[in-house]
Amino acid sequence: MTTPSSISQFLALQQSGMLGDFRGEGTTCLIATTPARLAQHSKMYGWSISHLGGVRPKSAVVIKKPDSEPELWVRANYRGYRRAFLRFLDQHYGLREINIPKSLQVDHLQPSSRLNEGSKHYFVRLALIKRSINASYGAGCERLLNDRERERELIGGIHMDWMAYLKIRGIRLPAKASGTDSWKIWAWQCSTSLASEGFDAILTYVGLTTMLNLAFRDTWQPLSPHSSFRAEANAHPSYACAPQLAEA
Repeated sequence: MTTPSSISQFLALQQSGMLGDFRGEGTTCLIATTPARLAQHSKMYGWSISHLGGVRPKSAVVIKKPDSEPELWVRANYRGYRRAFLRFLDQHYGLREINIPKSLQVDHLQPSSRLNEGSKHYFVRLALIKRSINASYGAGCERLLNDRERERELIGGIHMDWMAYLKIRGIRLPAKASGTDSWKIWAWQCSTSLASEGFDAILTYVGLTTMLNLAFRDTWQPLSPHSSFRAEANAHPSYACAPQLAEA
């Protein structure tokens, strides 16, 4: 574990860990799941699960994956999660509450709006997010999507998606009212910028536009490339791997 000397260094470690999870093994990239599945994964993948000092084990656990930073997970309906995260920063990173600016906020990577009575026993991974970014997601795309997803029964776990990852990165989503052309242009700009982190631009574009289309129009389908970048997208080596773009 690298011990950060400032909150900015912690945020960099957090972002690096999320990138590794999201870009790497999809099967282990969980952000919400049952205690039983966490225990199962700890055996399968060599995770260690420990308790957080001062918090009951049924409310919070610390997970350490091989060659990664510690993560704090809390029960979905645990109300003391903010104080638990401050304890986590103190005990595992040596960061005191006084060092955390008010511009940052403790966030559930899977919002409570997605979980229902049948999944209140789930544990959810926490992160430190910019307050303004968190508010913009909760008031827009995230709320619309999770209000519908809440009706679906969960069957063991929720994996990190583009919405959770972009929120960690502090990337704002386009507004619903801006329209599909704006969504497409935003998604392509975001996709090409993330290519430097090892993401395929075409596959990222498919993921981002599917996310927006699902949240804003309740349609599970990506958006076709905008005329301003269609030629560039068509020439991309991975375009042939995304036939759904031609059908969109």
